[in-house]
Amino acid sequence: MTLGGYLKDKIILILLNGIGVLLLSLYLLAVRNNRTTVLLIAITWSLVYLIWATADYWRRKLYFGKIDALMKELDQPYLVHECIENSWRLEDQLYREILRKSNKAVVERIYQLEHEQKEYREFIEGWIHEVKLPITQIRLACHNQEHNYSRRIERYLTELDNDVEQALFYARSDEVYKDYIIKETKLQEVVSNVLKKNKYLMIQNQMSVEVECKDTTVFSDSKWLEFILGQILLNAMKYKREGGGLISICSITMNSGIKLTVRDDGIGIPEGEKNRIFDKGFTGSNGRSRGKSTGIGLYLCRKLCLKLGLQISAQSRLGEFTEITLLFPKNSFLSKLKDG
Repeated sequence: MTLGGYLKDKIILILLNGIGVLLLSLYLLAVRNNRTTVLLIAITWSLVYLIWATADYWRRKLYFGKIDALMKELDQPYLVHECIENSWRLEDQLYREILRKSNKAVVERIYQLEHEQKEYREFIEGWIHEVKLPITQIRLACHNQEHNYSRRIERYLTELDNDVEQALFYARSDEVYKDYIIKETKLQEVVSNVLKKNKYLMIQNQMSVEVECKDTTVFSDSKWLEFILGQILLNAMKYKREGGGLISICSITMNSGIKLTVRDDGIGIPEGEKNRIFDKGFTGSNGRSRGKSTGIGLYLCRKLCLKLGLQISAQSRLGEFTEITLLFPKNSFLSKLKDG
């Protein structure tokens, strides 16, 4: 609370006191009182009011200062009314009661929305699991056929499975902690699983892969890591050059941790769009021209990396390459457990 704000709030009271002093002085002069006496009375009135206003301003400033400090300390500032000390002022008591009722309504609404969101997420997850079952059955049926159209169906199924999986991970992305297990994970196995799952898409897009991740282990969740790498791989195929391309996947051990890079020789990213590729819904000029992008894949990658404690970054040069880097920070505690 500032002094200017306080004076502005008390302007009517200040004017009333000024008018009161003026009227009293005129009356005293009218009944033939000495001017010195009238002046002393006016000064005394003004001085008493000044002392009261100063004390009131200081007391109110301390009161609201404590409330502001409480809000900064609380994890849930909207519950500050529960911590405000009692005040003898009726105005403060009424405002506190209004805050209590208002916040109660807000909290109830939040709980209602969370419950609705939970029900919707559970429905989506259940529906996705139901959809994945016939996809798996159709894929098994295609494996038993040697016709060319069976391979084509498998490619479509892979694309559909990736889209369904993206929806599943998106639904779970806010509650990763409920569905992941951090353990020692071999990057070579994770990469192999991702490549095996998308092999028909890679054949269709005429993509070749070079992998250098032997004997590299990290502490992470293999399932979520496979999803992240799968999205990066799909992006590399989506924005390849005409006729095919090369994807290089390699790991580098550094003092700060382990760096995993996925580099393609595709069409690259325009300079002005590099900082936005991880934004939700951003498709860029490449996505709009090809009509295949939703702007969700890399957004999910960044969101899941943050949840898993990983760092993700991108480098690119238009018309030459795109390189996505995952950094697994070194965890000294887990490393000591491993060595022990």
